[in-house]
Amino acid sequence: MIYAFDGYELDTSLFELRRGGQRVPLEPQVFDLLSFLVENHDRVVTKRELIDRIWPDHFISDAALNSRIMAARKATGDNGREQRVIRTAHGRGYRFVATTKTLESPGGQPRAATTAFVSPEPGVQAGRLEQQIRFCVTPDNVRIAYATTGSGPPLVKTANWLNHLEFDWRSPIWRHWVEELSRDHTLVRYDERGCGLSDWEFDNFSFEGWVLDLETVVDALGLEKFTLLGISQGGPVAITYAARHPERVSGLILLGSYAVGRANRNPTREQLEERQALITLTKFGWGRDDPAYRQLFASGFIPDGGPEEMRWFSDICRVSASPENAVRFMETFDQIDVQALLPEIKAPTLVCHARNELRVPYEWGRKLASGIKDARLVTLDSRNHILLENEPAWPEFLREVRSFLGVAQHRDRAVSENVKTILFTDIEGSTALTQKLGDEKARALLREHEKRVRQALAAHGGSEIKTMGDGFMASFPSATRALECAIAVQRAATEQSEQGEIELRVRAGLNTGEPIAEEGDLFGTAVILAKRIADEADGGEILVSDVVRQLVAGRGFTFSDRGHSALRGFEDPVRLFELRWRD
Repeated sequence: MIYAFDGYELDTSLFELRRGGQRVPLEPQVFDLLSFLVENHDRVVTKRELIDRIWPDHFISDAALNSRIMAARKATGDNGREQRVIRTAHGRGYRFVATTKTLESPGGQPRAATTAFVSPEPGVQAGRLEQQIRFCVTPDNVRIAYATTGSGPPLVKTANWLNHLEFDWRSPIWRHWVEELSRDHTLVRYDERGCGLSDWEFDNFSFEGWVLDLETVVDALGLEKFTLLGISQGGPVAITYAARHPERVSGLILLGSYAVGRANRNPTREQLEERQALITLTKFGWGRDDPAYRQLFASGFIPDGGPEEMRWFSDICRVSASPENAVRFMETFDQIDVQALLPEIKAPTLVCHARNELRVPYEWGRKLASGIKDARLVTLDSRNHILLENEPAWPEFLREVRSFLGVAQHRDRAVSENVKTILFTDIEGSTALTQKLGDEKARALLREHEKRVRQALAAHGGSEIKTMGDGFMASFPSATRALECAIAVQRAATEQSEQGEIELRVRAGLNTGEPIAEEGDLFGTAVILAKRIADEADGGEILVSDVVRQLVAGRGFTFSDRGHSALRGFEDPVRLFELRWRD
């Protein structure tokens, strides 16, 4: 269903908010909230209804709900003062008050074939890259969405299930993949037919159709020679293309992949029954916010994922494919068999597989490597089918890939477990704040701030080292992610100030180095310098060392030179830079 209001279109079947044909980025929870309000525009929706709908089985504070309301208002050109779209019914809830028309989806197609899409909101860009989404049409008349990021030699990631070009852009499941693989290459990604931004309804739903999608994308980009990366069932697609077009494939990287689908692995009766049960569950549970189904399905892909990653994985399921297509994907995967093509692969090949992964057993990765001449097998210490950013297997995988591609290690890559970017934050004038508010109110204010900081850390891959009164110490494997987290903390403090009676001013300082890790804490010069830098900041400022600034050069951040400062404990003055996070 499409709801039109105030120049916007809310498409609940495609999970899109559009204005003038351009997609407006929305977090999944904000989209759900907006949809529920629009669908019930004839009445006031209570806070309890919204919480039960968006966060079932979770305790959610009013502040969390208010932040989603603010985001929904901002996305629709509204604000808390005018309330032209979403009106607050004080003490009761909210009502969608904009004049609304109901439209039908044209032709049942999931997407209109637009030209290019550049994410318009810097805050949702992966590592401040610029992503462009375009469309091409296959010979059998299926529209395929593809995206490019970064610069350098082309690296083409074949599509795999549970992809959505725009959604992956800000998802903790795939965001680090986009960031890291785009550093030294032009990364090409696309949504295969039946998935993401590509057409969902067509006749040729088959493995050969997926191969045709890949052929169409690389031809549309005019790529003559490139490396292929195949993950999961994207591996057989990459293998097939490499066997048919050896002159165009310079290298082949396979992760968590296989040559033979389940139906062709001589499954036992028990395995067949288990697979059929999963297909049945998918048919009826796909895309629903059902904790039991989500846990069952996600546990096969990211068994070691945290709550935030599990939530995003559930949302990926919902937005990437319809329940009908999800079942068709699973049934088609089972029939894959490219064993006969393995001896025909001429390109250098790297096969990586997690030793304890549940989705595709390690044995099938070993068989895959043994079937390709001179292929190198790398065993990763993980249980996850999709490697997560904060697990040791991720930097190991990156090292292997970059070595295979002949790329020197980048200064801001998450490849060294010893190099960390340290972030310190604290609240300016917290003692005076406590005296003004009183202990009880000040503590309530601080609890809300702490919660928001921890949410920012979780969203940006940060590790909380410790809290110190009203401050935090955290570490990050990437300077880029550390700066993005610092910005998120400042924005959260601004939002909290707007919602309350007291202005909350946070100071932040960052430095990168090799701290000493001991019993869950970090020590050493790198840590001390980060703390001294934070002490130099005023409320609302983010100060960084020159090392941090150089690490993120070209990543879209803007800095002001603050000159050299004499910092306690350091013999020489230290050059500091202010991150202009409001720009």
